[in-house]
Amino acid sequence: MSEEAPQRRPRNRKQLIVAAAARQFEQGGFHDVAVADIAAEVGITASALYRHFRGKSGLLAAAVEQEIELLEQAYGGAADLPALLDAAATLLLRPNRPGSVWQRGQVFLEPGCAAELEVRYLAALEPLRRAVVAAAPDSIGHADAEARTWAVHSVLTTGRAFERARVDRDRTRRLLVEAATAVAAVGELLPGRAVVPRAVVGQRGRLRPVSRREAVLSAAVRLFAERGFRAVGMDDIGAAAGISGPTLYHHFPRKSALLAHVITRCLDAMQFELAGVLSSTDDAAEALEQALASLVRINVAQGDALAALFTEVVHVPEDERAPIRRMQQDYVDEWAVLLVACRPELTRPDAQALVRSTQTVVNTMRLRLPLDEAGQRAALQRIGRAVLGTRSAEPGQ
Repeated sequence: MSEEAPQRRPRNRKQLIVAAAARQFEQGGFHDVAVADIAAEVGITASALYRHFRGKSGLLAAAVEQEIELLEQAYGGAADLPALLDAAATLLLRPNRPGSVWQRGQVFLEPGCAAELEVRYLAALEPLRRAVVAAAPDSIGHADAEARTWAVHSVLTTGRAFERARVDRDRTRRLLVEAATAVAAVGELLPGRAVVPRAVVGQRGRLRPVSRREAVLSAAVRLFAERGFRAVGMDDIGAAAGISGPTLYHHFPRKSALLAHVITRCLDAMQFELAGVLSSTDDAAEALEQALASLVRINVAQGDALAALFTEVVHVPEDERAPIRRMQQDYVDEWAVLLVACRPELTRPDAQALVRSTQTVVNTMRLRLPLDEAGQRAALQRIGRAVLGTRSAEPGQ
């Protein structure tokens, strides 16, 4: 009986480790992923992994660096905006591409490392910014160029929505380029006179709810947005709400139940408003415009709570997460029917993907628009129309 040949260590083991870490951080979040899980995916032991990285923070930093390197490739080629968008979409949609971990993971990095990686991330977007400015029909200011660049970038990074809807890659590339081109061409997003200091963007009033239960929910939403779900304890929430531990657990038996309630309440509010929209008109274009306005209004007013649907829902237990996902899909489907009625050339999966892309981009851009609430709503609706491809519904166009 012949002996099995010894397995050779792959030369790219470090890259395989980083790719596995990025996938797991993207899917499960930083705190819920163990080093042993990442090692198992690569087929090595945790001790072997530690020969390359000292811990999870180092893995996260390497995953972000991998994401930045992909963006440098995506945006560092053609200077012409159409060619750049096409090349970028092709790269950002390739199979086994690095996961997008910067947005969710930056709060878990050491401050110095996070600052350094942010500089690199912004530098990777600079060629895109120059192309966006060069393609603008009129001269645009620095702040407007920055916001428009982030909006285009946000569109191009929503490829997962199209994969979920099972849209083929070539069709996805065309739809993403079309949406990104429309976003780059939107009218003025940041009128100079309306810009407010970034430090006050997203700030809310200081009145505290009288209801203890509502005070808990309000505190939880704020803390989850600031630190991430896993970094916040029930004691932190109770202290922020001015409520003792036993009283807090009387309302919510565990932190995941609190998170599930926050997300479900957002979806209920969105569905409630959408039902009112559908019963108020027979015109699909008008209904879609009102649905977008409703989403934007909720996002500007309660964006931190809505963000949990996109970034923290993975922390809800599966048996509670499934109904949330069904509610979200029902909401998307209502939009998709309206969008197909407005754009008959789209298939239902096309429309579902574009709706998810729009909702993600609106949520992402909320804190990148240094405007008062009215200005934010107007800018987000313009961006939303551009992604959906319904810009003809915009007043004055």
